[in-house]
Amino acid sequence: MVDKLQVDNPANKQMHYGQTSVGILTPPDRLPKVLVYSGIEAQKRYDDMQHDLYVSEKKAKKYEKRGFPTILKYLGVGIIAAGIIKCRKDIVKGLKKLLHF
Repeated sequence: MVDKLQVDNPANKQMHYGQTSVGILTPPDRLPKVLVYSGIEAQKRYDDMQHDLYVSEKKAKKYEKRGFPTILKYLGVGIIAAGIIKCRKDIVKGLKKLLHF
């Protein structure tokens, strides 16, 4: 058994969980009631559940669908324009070769 001094020691307080709970297990005195549903009852419950889900879905707040961020559009156009300006001599040279088979 655990000494009283060991339990009161602050270093051991974290490790001491108290008395273990051991007892006699008693089985239930009766079985749970078995519920049997008909197919019609099950279909009715399913339809009610689907209706509730549909109604709650329609009442739910819609999330905002936003397009591609505008700043990224401008950034992409700027990068493409800078690339064209930077390489315009090579682009013109390539176009001349294409047009003069």
